[in-house]
Amino acid sequence: MRTADVLAALFWLAIALGVVASGWDLRLGTLNEPGSGFMIFWVGLAMTALSLAALVAGVRQPAGDGMAALWAGTRWRLVPYVVVLLGLYAWLLPTLGFLTVTALMLLVLFKTIEPQSWTVSIGGAVVSTAIAWLVFGRWLGTQLPPGTLWAG
Repeated sequence: MRTADVLAALFWLAIALGVVASGWDLRLGTLNEPGSGFMIFWVGLAMTALSLAALVAGVRQPAGDGMAALWAGTRWRLVPYVVVLLGLYAWLLPTLGFLTVTALMLLVLFKTIEPQSWTVSIGGAVVSTAIAWLVFGRWLGTQLPPGTLWAG
């Protein structure tokens, strides 16, 4: 049994059961007329199933090296770096707009976290930003900030 896997699965199982209970409290409704808790309940149920599967897998694994092995090789210096980048992203978003800031942030991440060539970095940033814009801006109709810099 891998203690870390079991503890993580139990943590997510508790969260999942809380989500299920919240959905149930908000009322499910019917399939034709779903209530406000309908989606929450079913997402919580899926989380519960996945947590139980992770728990079973953790219990069936042979004993591991312990909790200290989880942190071996972790690059903690990247956490504050990414947090600062996300703060800059949020700060620049209203001014420069979604497309510009998202492409720039992804370019920086592609070049610094796991360094890629300029071709891969630029291509990945442009393609990822375009896909995000298509999904959120076009298909889901989300209002993405155009940026005041380009407004005139």
